[in-house]
Amino acid sequence: MDEIHIGLLSPEGTNSGHFRNFEKLLPPEIQLSIDGLQLARSSRYELAGKSDVIVGRAREFAQKLSLQGLIVTGAPVAILNPGIEAQVSEALGIPVVTAVSSCIAALKALGARKLVVMTPFDVPMNEKLTNELERASLKVLSCPPFKDPAFGASSKVGPEEVLASTVKAFSVAGDADGIYFQGARLDPLPIIATLEEQVGVPVVASNPAMLWHILSRLGVKCSISGYGKLLENWPPLA
Repeated sequence: MDEIHIGLLSPEGTNSGHFRNFEKLLPPEIQLSIDGLQLARSSRYELAGKSDVIVGRAREFAQKLSLQGLIVTGAPVAILNPGIEAQVSEALGIPVVTAVSSCIAALKALGARKLVVMTPFDVPMNEKLTNELERASLKVLSCPPFKDPAFGASSKVGPEEVLASTVKAFSVAGDADGIYFQGARLDPLPIIATLEEQVGVPVVASNPAMLWHILSRLGVKCSISGYGKLLENWPPLA
């Protein structure tokens, strides 16, 4: 396979620790460049109405590096700027994916329809995310509120706590056939395989889902072990 250069545009800048775990997923032939939207903020809701800024920043980023595909991270970016994925893709002329669209595609590819959703968000943002999922014909059985939904607080939660709280939510939810992590600061990558073994259903998290989605859009099929069924089995786009 020839080298493929993809970009990741984040509302959080480029220094968040979860990016280092994301980089470990990459096959050797995939080159990743990370840049930030440079939107200083103290609340996720300040990302609303920033479509023009996002498109402009994405265009500058993609043209500078001759990117072949672009990931725009952050569920609030997509939720609070409806249609942003299509707008950026049209402006750049390359495939573009967002967190929410990637996870919806991954859940459908894995046959998951009744979900436990784990996020670091507050109740209003969870409701907005739930609405997006239900518009995609997915059913949210449980989306428990995070103990501290303040912006940035989830980065203080370790993988053992994330695992325990998710298993508990799954057991309470009933007949869920999938688990969806949205919010990369929860950093579920280290526990996805363990969690799938414990609960027996596929687990989709935003970072691996975006990688699978953008590479699939570019016609690339991989198999990456250690991070759950999505990356290991690499199902086709539904």
